Amino acid sequence: MVDRLIGHQERLPDGHGGLTLADLWPAGHVVAAVVGLNPAPKSVEAGHYYQGPAGQRQLVRLAEVGLFDPADAPFLDDAALQRGIAFTDIVKVPTLGEKQVKAERIREGLPLLEASLAAREVPLVIGVFRHPVQALLGLRKSKPGLQEKTTSWGARVFRMPGPYAKADEARRVLAELGNVLLEVTT
Repeated sequence: MVDRLIGHQERLPDGHGGLTLADLWPAGHVVAAVVGLNPAPKSVEAGHYYQGPAGQRQLVRLAEVGLFDPADAPFLDDAALQRGIAFTDIVKVPTLGEKQVKAERIREGLPLLEASLAAREVPLVIGVFRHPVQALLGLRKSKPGLQEKTTSWGARVFRMPGPYAKADEARRVLAELGNVLLEVTT
């Protein structure tokens, strides 16, 4: 059988087997990093980040606030990458949902994630869901929007509204992201 990788797939580190999504880093300056908990199997299969309906909704929201232009590439992660947006996850092993991700895996992946983001001096971390925000900032709870606390290397952290948040709440929270983007890109 031929082992063929597509899109942004890569092999999991030894001991895990299978495929995952590669971290995506822009060639130049990193404007922001979109950080998730773990890749979904559907996304790994496609070789691109956030291929499920909830993930696609979140990426479209990011495009709507001007983070990237969806017309720049056939896949939204590629379009964002062209605009200086990185993509990564805390846990590299794909699972269907957050309940399948063990706390031990988060504890193992978090220092590696922090080191990678800090080394690239990422000024803004965008948590597509709550888990990466809470893990990076050591919080038990967080609300959507800009977080008061910054990362260990001084990055601002923004938590997106949930994919099924009411439209008016989502617009309000995302307007705040638009303002933060002006700060980090000027």
